[in-house]
Amino acid sequence: MQKLKENNKLKGSKKNKGLKSILKRKKAQIRGVDFALALLIFVIAFSQVIIVLSNLLIPSLVQMQTYSQEQELNKLYSNIFFSEGTPSNWGTIATSSFSDFKLGTMGASGGLDFTKINRLTNDMSSYWAISYLNVKLGYNMIKDFAVSVYSPISVTIDEYTAVFGVINLYGQVKEYQTPIADAKIWAIAVDNHDNVVTNFTTTKDISGSISYSATITGPNSDYFTIVVFAQVGEIYQDYKVMRIERQSSGLEYDIVDFDFRPFVWENANPLSSAIDLSVERDFLSDEASAVVVFPFSDYGVDHYTVNLTQTTTAEGEIYSGTEIPVTSDGLAVVIVNERTESTFSAGYMGVPMFLDSNHGGVFSHSSFAEQQTYISKTQLLLIRNVLLKCQIWYW
Repeated sequence: MQKLKENNKLKGSKKNKGLKSILKRKKAQIRGVDFALALLIFVIAFSQVIIVLSNLLIPSLVQMQTYSQEQELNKLYSNIFFSEGTPSNWGTIATSSFSDFKLGTMGASGGLDFTKINRLTNDMSSYWAISYLNVKLGYNMIKDFAVSVYSPISVTIDEYTAVFGVINLYGQVKEYQTPIADAKIWAIAVDNHDNVVTNFTTTKDISGSISYSATITGPNSDYFTIVVFAQVGEIYQDYKVMRIERQSSGLEYDIVDFDFRPFVWENANPLSSAIDLSVERDFLSDEASAVVVFPFSDYGVDHYTVNLTQTTTAEGEIYSGTEIPVTSDGLAVVIVNERTESTFSAGYMGVPMFLDSNHGGVFSHSSFAEQQTYISKTQLLLIRNVLLKCQIWYW
């Protein structure tokens, strides 16, 4: 009996131990599940915090980066358009003579200096050309930029006909994409012998379209440089320059490229309104001349013509002209004709030269046209009492 009791106690003890073991295992499993759930909740909460922080921080970082770039852009804009640069008179100094060069286009009188802007034009001779890389080095720049100067209005030559010295031009004056009525139009043609013929008209409703039609009647020539000036109000002007040549196979004229780019700068005499000019000489040529044309309603004349002088300078064998008369304000175009006994070549430069795809080219490196992402700044600034858009792209 005693032994039976002991056996029962032993069995009860084993049962209790088994039960405790089972309970311990279950508690451990519960703790594992609790830990896993807690970890899962923590991971979810932490990921939400990361998402929230990302949504808050990433835009802030982007804004900070954009703000920094805008500050750099503003500084660059101020350096180029609101300083004279280094040296302050670099506009008429040979490129090879620069030391510690910094680009700045303001003149001594406070307005923008068209001489300095003209040196940023494409196709300049090496004597006058400004290197984009040197500009970057001068300002210790890492990023790239582009400079453009153009009119807020635009004049176009949409169609033309030319036969037996009669040239008909058709086009529009626009602000952005909107045609402008009552804009003043001066249409000028210069042939290879410096004969100048002009026509004045305005834009108006022609067959349901706001446009202009100008007829220029002059000598029967194989070559013409055509300049169309447009004016809206007193301070908005634009110009379009086109060269046409009669084909040997018939009577029709085709648009052809200009042969060279002269350099035009402001004459140093402060008491005169005049320009100086130089252009590399073709060794086969016999003579060269310059014709300065401009909007003429208030001046009584519409052009000046001068014969250029052959000379040898540090620039090389050139044609040059000094103190060529020009109006004191407003836009102008200088056409240079160079002749031999049997050939003719021509070039032009604006006063000031526009820096855009249609004229002197945007001042930048060669891949600017491929650039897709950039920030930019544009202001209307006075050049020769005409408002032009001065823009810088930065990326």
